[in-house]
Amino acid sequence: MLLHAEVRRRWLWTAGAAVAAYALLTAAVEVPWGPLMARDAVISAAAHQFALENPAWRQAMIAITRTGDTVVLVAVLVFTLGFLLRRRLFAQLAFVCAAVAASAALRLTVHALVARPRPEDMLSSGAGWSYPSGHTSHFATAALLLLLLAWPLTRARWQRIALVAVVGGWALLVGASRVALVVHWPSDVLGGWLVALASVPFIAVTHAVYLNHSRR
Repeated sequence: MLLHAEVRRRWLWTAGAAVAAYALLTAAVEVPWGPLMARDAVISAAAHQFALENPAWRQAMIAITRTGDTVVLVAVLVFTLGFLLRRRLFAQLAFVCAAVAASAALRLTVHALVARPRPEDMLSSGAGWSYPSGHTSHFATAALLLLLLAWPLTRARWQRIALVAVVGGWALLVGASRVALVVHWPSDVLGGWLVALASVPFIAVTHAVYLNHSRR
């Protein structure tokens, strides 16, 4: 996957900003920083009450959050890798594998070190520590990868707008559903989004630089 120099710079700046924000947020969670904890508690309490008072909303959030389950994402990943392998798109295949591995490593390392408990009044199932949100980081990573792979295939402006709206919007909804169901604190979801914004752009730039040098 080739990227122009200007695009690489933008992606690198995005990755750097996401890493810095992720580091600051992680430090605030680990300390823990009072204002952040208080804001998390207020939002979670409001989400819990709203979900209990609106069963239809709760069921909608459950349906959305299930699209981010591991079994769904693994199936999508296997299909994507199989498609790229069948088309002999080995560069894209390597990029997807590296980005998924980087995102998982960035999340799991902090996940184990911080070991943040989940909210007590969860309205859906959740296992393991809370920070950062696995559903959020996995789906956001998948969304960014899909955007990067599909972008060159779209020509019309409306197609690209639709692609960003559907894929990006769904990634935001999956993260929001974790807060709506009180399975994660809001800062957990923010951390999950930052994981994807740090790992995918960095791997994209690294991969593009490697391809540029290897083809000289």
